Amino acid sequence: MAALTLFVFSFLASTTIAIEDFQNTQFTDKEERQFYFHGYFHEIFTGPNNTTTTAVSPNPDFPNFGEISIFDVPLWGYLNGTNLIARCQGAGIQSDQNTLGWHLSFNIVFELPALKGSTLMVMGRAPQLTSTREFAIVGGTGVFSLATGQMYGRRLSSPDENELWIEFKILGYYTPMKKPDW
Repeated sequence: MAALTLFVFSFLASTTIAIEDFQNTQFTDKEERQFYFHGYFHEIFTGPNNTTTTAVSPNPDFPNFGEISIFDVPLWGYLNGTNLIARCQGAGIQSDQNTLGWHLSFNIVFELPALKGSTLMVMGRAPQLTSTREFAIVGGTGVFSLATGQMYGRRLSSPDENELWIEFKILGYYTPMKKPDW
């Protein structure tokens, strides 16, 4: 019992010191800022330039249910595939037994020079057979620390069934943070 009491006291003391250190250091400027991006997600399913691959094939008893796909898809500034804004890197899980509904979890890794390496973390559901979709921005790094917001998508007509173009509008907030001095 004495050992447990000593452990709890040590944990609380170290936690208190860490909280006090954090409160005494100004890590944020406490000013929330808005951001907005408009772009085009271009997914290619087959061929030498494919951007998506199936990591786990579906169960034959439930077609498509349980499929897991991994993707690294460019987010372009223009529909013609020019002006690379970012790369969407993550995974999709076909998690709906009744319809083609995907759970997506991915990072938007920015390529623009002023944002290079900054990320937005995105999660949401993408019903495959609908034209619109909505995702939550659940975090961010770099320029986009403490990001929250929404990502709206609209499926566009694609040249063939092996490609998918989606127009995106990304709106959100972030709070700039100072990096710790190690």
